[in-house]
Amino acid sequence: MRAIVTFHALWLVSERDASARRETFSPTKNLLAGINETGKSRVLKHMVWTLGCEPAARNAGSWDSNITAATELSIGSKKYIFLRSGRHQRAAFDADGKLVIGTESAKVWTKFFVELFDFPLKLQRQQEGLFGLAGPEYAILPFYIDQEGGWSRRWAAFSGLGKFLRWEPIVFEAFTGLRPQRYFLAQLRRDEIDYKLREAKIQARLQSKAFEQVSAMLPESRATLDEHVFANELRELADRAAALSKEEDEIRSALVEAVEDRQIKVAELQMVMRAEEDLVGDLAYLSKIPDEGQLTCPTCGQVHDSSFRAKVELATDAEDAHQLVISVRSQLASVQNREQDLRAKLQAVSSSLNELRVLMAREREGTTVGDIIAAKSRTTLEQAYDRTKRDLSAQIDEFKVERDALQAELAGLTEKGREKQVRNEFKDELNAYADRLGISKAEIGPVKIGARPGAKASGSSSPRIYLAMHMALLALNRRYGNGPAFPFMVDTPRQQGLDDANTAKLLDTIYTHAPSHQVFVANESVPQGWTPPEGCKVIPFVRKRQLLRTEEYKDGVAALEPLVTQMLAAIEAEREAKAQAEQAEGEEEHLIVLPSDSEEVDDADDAGELA
Repeated sequence: MRAIVTFHALWLVSERDASARRETFSPTKNLLAGINETGKSRVLKHMVWTLGCEPAARNAGSWDSNITAATELSIGSKKYIFLRSGRHQRAAFDADGKLVIGTESAKVWTKFFVELFDFPLKLQRQQEGLFGLAGPEYAILPFYIDQEGGWSRRWAAFSGLGKFLRWEPIVFEAFTGLRPQRYFLAQLRRDEIDYKLREAKIQARLQSKAFEQVSAMLPESRATLDEHVFANELRELADRAAALSKEEDEIRSALVEAVEDRQIKVAELQMVMRAEEDLVGDLAYLSKIPDEGQLTCPTCGQVHDSSFRAKVELATDAEDAHQLVISVRSQLASVQNREQDLRAKLQAVSSSLNELRVLMAREREGTTVGDIIAAKSRTTLEQAYDRTKRDLSAQIDEFKVERDALQAELAGLTEKGREKQVRNEFKDELNAYADRLGISKAEIGPVKIGARPGAKASGSSSPRIYLAMHMALLALNRRYGNGPAFPFMVDTPRQQGLDDANTAKLLDTIYTHAPSHQVFVANESVPQGWTPPEGCKVIPFVRKRQLLRTEEYKDGVAALEPLVTQMLAAIEAEREAKAQAEQAEGEEEHLIVLPSDSEEVDDADDAGELA
C-alpha cells in the first residue's frame, strides 16, 4: 500500500520580524494567486522544506533564514506535523503533538524519512563512490516544479541533487515502474559489489607493490638461527643497553648540575674579586690622608673624619675579602674536578654503547646479527603477505560469485515487453498532454524517461513541455510506480508572457487531468474569464514582500512553542549522546578527542523566543 501524502496547513513564524502566517489548504485543488514578490512561491517552498528538501532560492532577498515552519499533513489516514527551524533543526510529531523524532543530523532525518514514506532507494555518491539513501529531494522531485529551477533544461528544483552519480535514470525508472522494485534493489547490490570488487583488486595490487618495495629494501640473506638462543642473546643485549642508557641519563643529569654549580662559582668568584679590589683601592686612598684629617665625599658632599681606627677596620675588611676569594677559588676547583670526572664517566658509557653496536655487526660463523635479523624480517614479511594475499583472493572470489548471481537475477527481472510498454505509454501520455496544452509535437522531440526536453521548443512552449513531461511521469507513476505519492505542486506555470487564454487552458489541464490526488498551483493571477473548478481553494496574495503578518505572531508562537521545546530537548540529548560516544572512542584509543562541530549543528540556538 503506497503512502498518499496530503498537505493540510502551513505555519511560518519569524522571531526576527515578529510576524507569522498560517494557511490552510483544500485536500484536492489549491490556487495561490498573486503578483510577483507576494510570497506564494515561499509557501510552496517551505512545505517541501519542512520535509527535508532544499528548494532553490528559498532565502532570497531579506527573508529570515532562521524562520520556523510547520506543515500539517497526513500519510494515508495518519496525521503528522513536520517542523523545521533554521538550517538543520528538524522534527516530526504525531496528531497529538507528541514527538516522533527530533534531530539536527541530515543522515538521521533521511533514514526517518525513508522508513516513514517507504522510499528505500539508494544511489552512488559522487565523492567516495559509496552508496547512500536518496532522501526527500529525490522522492518529491517528480511532483514539484519550482519557479527558479523547475522550468530549466536540467533538474534544478533542489540544491543538493548533484551529490549522487547518474541518479536520473534510476530515480525515474523506479518512479515510473519501468522495472519492478526488486530490480533496483538487486541493481543496487550489484553496483555495491562492483565497487567492493574494484576496491579489493586495487588493494591486492597495492599489497603486491608494497611487498616488492619492502623486499627490495631488505638485504639478501640466507642466514638461519636458533630462535630461542637468538632471543636470549637479544634479551641480554637489550638489558645491557637499558642499563647503560639508565646510567647515561643519570650521569648527564649529574653533569648538568655540575656545570650549573661551576657557572655559579665563577660568578661568585668574580663578585668577591671585585669587592676585594674595591676595598684595597679604598685603603690605599685612605692611607694618604693624615689621621684626624677630613675627607669630603665626592658623591654626596658630606665631610667625614679620617681616623686610625677607620683605617684598621678597612684593612680588616680587605683581608676578609681576600680570604673569601681564596675559599671560592677552592670551591670552583672542586666543582671543575667533579665535572671532569662526570665527563670521563659519560665518555666511558658512550664507548660501552658503541661496543654493543659493534657486537651487533660482528660476524659469527660468517653471519652477522644484522643478517639474521634481515632473514627473520624477510620470513615474517613473506608470511604476512601470503596470509593477506590469500584473504584478499578469497574475498575477491566471493564478490565475483555474488556479482554473477545478481547479474543473473537482473537478467531474469528485465522484462523487455514491460519496458517497451512503459516507454510507449510515456510517449503517448506526453503527446496527449501536449495536445491539451497546445504544443506542436515537432517542438517536443524525443524525450527519454528522466531526461529533460531539448532545445527545439521556443517561447511559451518550453515551460508547457516541462509541465506535460511531469504530468506524463505522474500518469505512469500512478499506473505502475511504487513509493510515496505527494501532491503535485506547480510554481508559476505562466512563463514567458503567456496570455490569459493559454493560461486558462493550462490551468484547466492541470486541475482536470493531473493524475494527482492534491494539486497546488502558484500563479500571478486568476485569468480573466476563467472560473476555478469545483472544490478549488483560491488563496490570494496581495502585499509585496509582506507574506508574514504581525497580527498572527502571538498565535504562531503559541502554536509552535510546545513543538519547538520538544525538538530542542531531543537535539540536546542527541548532542550529549554523540559527545559521550566520541569520548568513549577517545578513551579506547588513549586519546583526548573533543566533539567537533558537524555540518548539522550550525543553528543550535535557532528558534529563539519559540524555545
